[in-house]
Amino acid sequence: MKSFSFLNRKGGTGKTSVSVTCAIQLALQGHKTLLIDCDPQGNSSSWLANNFQYELADVLTGKVKVEDAISQTIVENLYILPTFAINGNLQAYASTTNKYYAFADIIFPAVSDFDYVISDTSPAFGNFEKGVAVTADVIVPVLRLDQFSADGFQTLIENLDSTTKEIRCDDLLSKISFVILNQQDKRMKFQSLFAENFMKNFDDTQFLTIPTDTSFVKAQILKRYVQDKNISARKETLDAIENITKEMMK
Repeated sequence: MKSFSFLNRKGGTGKTSVSVTCAIQLALQGHKTLLIDCDPQGNSSSWLANNFQYELADVLTGKVKVEDAISQTIVENLYILPTFAINGNLQAYASTTNKYYAFADIIFPAVSDFDYVISDTSPAFGNFEKGVAVTADVIVPVLRLDQFSADGFQTLIENLDSTTKEIRCDDLLSKISFVILNQQDKRMKFQSLFAENFMKNFDDTQFLTIPTDTSFVKAQILKRYVQDKNISARKETLDAIENITKEMMK
């Protein structure tokens, strides 16, 4: 089993769109995949699952076992450990917990039969999010090509470094093997200039891009996925997602 946490300290970068779409791609390729919705907004859950009885917070507080809360999604081979969003308890749990290793102690021992586990996270970085990062094999920052996302990425790097020292865990920065630049529009010259200048500061980091594509919004509205032929995603988008999952499978 290999685990990934999609992170950034800036909201609106497309973490949910990218993490869900990558999870779907892995599942479509025949890999048994689990998506854990670690965002109290519950957007991944509302996108992928229609009905579920229990949520992630129920597992973390000991109300139910992990297997009782995992649900099949609209995609074969893809399962979700959901969050109830507005009516859920994850926000309260995340804001009060001091358990860095809840994921390692409670969640991961029960999901070892999955090939891949992907966590979609919120822009926060409290004790709960630190625990999600600590448990991941790979941390995947998702940015848009703008200064606010870059600032969020820089803050994330500082947070990962300080967390490593704070709880004396494995070096969290070393878990970043690639960064996703989302919603790239090659027609916008300032994006290219920004990307070029930004990437100069991270010579040892691999950057993978996803083009701007309205099919992500369409897929969410229709509760489908961009790989669905009826969604008519751009070939460049599908190729980009496939390239990312190739990196994930290395």
